[in-house]
Amino acid sequence: MTRPQVVCVLDWHGEPPYGLTAVGFAPDQLAEAEALASAALGGLVQPASWEGADPGLRRRVVRACRPIPTEGLWHVSDDRPGTTEDRARRAGLRQLADEWPHARPLAGHEAGPGLTALVRLTALVCRMPPEILLDAEEDLLDVYDTYSVGALADDPEEP
Repeated sequence: MTRPQVVCVLDWHGEPPYGLTAVGFAPDQLAEAEALASAALGGLVQPASWEGADPGLRRRVVRACRPIPTEGLWHVSDDRPGTTEDRARRAGLRQLADEWPHARPLAGHEAGPGLTALVRLTALVCRMPPEILLDAEEDLLDVYDTYSVGALADDPEEP
């Protein structure tokens, strides 16, 4: 059975720990997702951290993002000592292709400002320490029906 094509907007965190975040959308819902994300996040100044953000802001953002039609979230981080940014990025893209083979990344200019803001904010949430637990109404990851947040698998190209 062939899975339907998904397009995804990527965010790369280029400072250790490195991180690659992908939020997927059905191609036929991309315009709707962009409009809803723009309405939800337009004018939002991204907080320095999600756990440090005002709980009222977190609740408002989560509530506003719930209607955005997404096909899932995928995130990996790489905090291995001695890993270069380039190596971590290549390994993250390979792992994304292996784990989400039906997803086609959008080129940077293809993603609108709303979807770009959504994936950047989601990436910020994914970098939150795992021991911090938030209620569903404050947890942005709760807006995704499916998501995967983890560490980069061992890089087979690494010596």
